[in-house]
Amino acid sequence: MSKIYAHTPACVLYVCCGSKCKKHGGKQLYKRLKSSVKERSLKRKMQVIKTGCTDRCKIGPVIAVMPQNTWHTHMDEEKATSLFEQVTAKLDPGASL
Repeated sequence: MSKIYAHTPACVLYVCCGSKCKKHGGKQLYKRLKSSVKERSLKRKMQVIKTGCTDRCKIGPVIAVMPQNTWHTHMDEEKATSLFEQVTAKLDPGASL
C-alpha cells in the first residue's frame, strides 16, 4: 500500500531506474539520495522518486529535478551528491554540509 502525503514537497528528484540506467547505477543513486533526504530530515521539503525508463538510455542514469524541470544526465555518485547539495542549498541554506 502506498503512503498518502498530506503535504506537497518544494522539490522532487525523479531518478530513472529503467533497466539500462539501473545497470549503470541508477538504483544505487536512488537509494543514496533517498537516504540523504532522510538523514537531513528533509522529507517535508524534498521527495525522491524512482521512475521506470525515461527513454534517455544513451545518456543515463538520469535525474530530473522538479519543479525546475532540469534534467541531469550521465549521473554518478559524485555528480548526484553535488546536485543534491545544490538543490538542498536552494531549499534551505542551513541544510547543506
